[in-house]
Amino acid sequence: MITKQGQIKKIKLIATNPPLVYFQLGEEHCLIARHVLNFFSEAKPGMKAIIWGHVNARGQFIVRGYRLFGKTQLMVDFELSPYPSRNGGSH
Repeated sequence: MITKQGQIKKIKLIATNPPLVYFQLGEEHCLIARHVLNFFSEAKPGMKAIIWGHVNARGQFIVRGYRLFGKTQLMVDFELSPYPSRNGGSH
């Protein structure tokens, strides 16, 4: 298993059934099919990530697992939500 780290540059959904996401980590072209919906909702360009997986016959890095650093896109969207919190927030 190969481990790589870097900054995510692009993210693109390239197939929906089964879901498949392409992203660029530094200059490496990567595909992720495991936990793809979580990755697509959490990752955003500019985030730092560590990924592990293998290289296929076409030279694409196939991701088996990942770890993101910083606030995920899901956290940012939740914080910017216009809806008040259930515990009696000050909105």
